[in-house]
Amino acid sequence: MSFTDFEIKRELERKSLHIPGLLVPFTYQYFPYLTLLVLGLVSLLYYFSEVRRISKGNPLPVIGYLTNKLTRSTHLDLAPVYLAVGLGIAAIAVPFKAAMAGALLVCVCDAVAAVVGMKFGRRRIFVIKKTYLGTLAFFIAAFLVLWPLLGWRGALVTGAVSTLIEALAIEGIDNFFLPILGGLLANLFL
Repeated sequence: MSFTDFEIKRELERKSLHIPGLLVPFTYQYFPYLTLLVLGLVSLLYYFSEVRRISKGNPLPVIGYLTNKLTRSTHLDLAPVYLAVGLGIAAIAVPFKAAMAGALLVCVCDAVAAVVGMKFGRRRIFVIKKTYLGTLAFFIAAFLVLWPLLGWRGALVTGAVSTLIEALAIEGIDNFFLPILGGLLANLFL
């Protein structure tokens, strides 16, 4: 399947909304309750806006503008909620460096995989939506961003397992599993 430049640009804009997720491990260190409160409120507002968008075609003003502009589907899109919950659980469950590794996987590597897969990927992995090239891009990006935190062995293992999680995850659920499972695995190498 070939994507237009407009679709690729739109996907890049969607993924750029993940970048603030990199702040979660940092803010949780100093303001744990406030961080979790903000993640919860943003998730609730987004969910409420999505329900209104689907049922009435009238989402909340700012959140609705973004979802109308950037959503991939006419159905309920819970990927941002999965992202917030996954980052929050990772921040609670593992030490800072491991939570940061999980955040890098979902906020940076997932975006690299999506854009490379859409722009250059031609062959899909069996029956899944992911392409071989996008999956390879995820692994390379994971290895490179995790190496300074985990060393080459930790980056290799965490990157490989996270690549499998990302490749096999149903649309959007990787936003939940990558920060948690990636963080737990990264913690083994700290």
